[in-house]
Amino acid sequence: MNSETDVKPQRKGNTKKGKIERLRKPISFLAAATLIFLLVFVEPRGAHTLPKELLKLAGFFLVFTGALGRILCTLYIGGRKNRELCQSSIYGMCRNPLYFFSFLGLTGICLSSQNLTLTLLACTLFLILYRAVIRSEERKLLGIFPDDFPNYERNVPRFWPRNFAIKDTQILQVNTKIFMSSLSEVLWFLAALIAVEGIGMLRSHGMIPTVLSWY
Repeated sequence: MNSETDVKPQRKGNTKKGKIERLRKPISFLAAATLIFLLVFVEPRGAHTLPKELLKLAGFFLVFTGALGRILCTLYIGGRKNRELCQSSIYGMCRNPLYFFSFLGLTGICLSSQNLTLTLLACTLFLILYRAVIRSEERKLLGIFPDDFPNYERNVPRFWPRNFAIKDTQILQVNTKIFMSSLSEVLWFLAALIAVEGIGMLRSHGMIPTVLSWY
């Protein structure tokens, strides 16, 4: 998942990544591997009942919302001509929309598996890890943008959006390389959704052994 601070600043400051930022990707890969194992070998109880099917539909909605949101984030932060602190449009909803929409995508993938315990576990781990990552990045941003960031911090929530209204008609200059990279990352969300469906199909035909059973 891309960093919210992948924008070259105008002001000088410490741009070195903190320890938690350097560990973010290894920890994320480890967590993803654990999640995949649980998705494959833990069978959700009460699967295919009406409540669980409704959760599955909600999961689909969250995955597509998360994917669209990540694309919009890249359009705004990836094409900034002057490389200033991005505060408008989708970055006026919350200070870390890229992470927020990633959270929605992860939640959607877990809900689509109809496994509530796994969803709660994955979401809790995400919030713990990225809370630390966000705090580390914010310390860096404060050093880079000592005049602009304090005001941005006061007026825009850190993670949970205050509203979803995007009122911005500016013309965007898009960095196509960054944008295409973002699209490839979004495809992983959609591929995960298909994989969850495939796992459920194989399990229903007795082709995947069940190690545990969770609600």
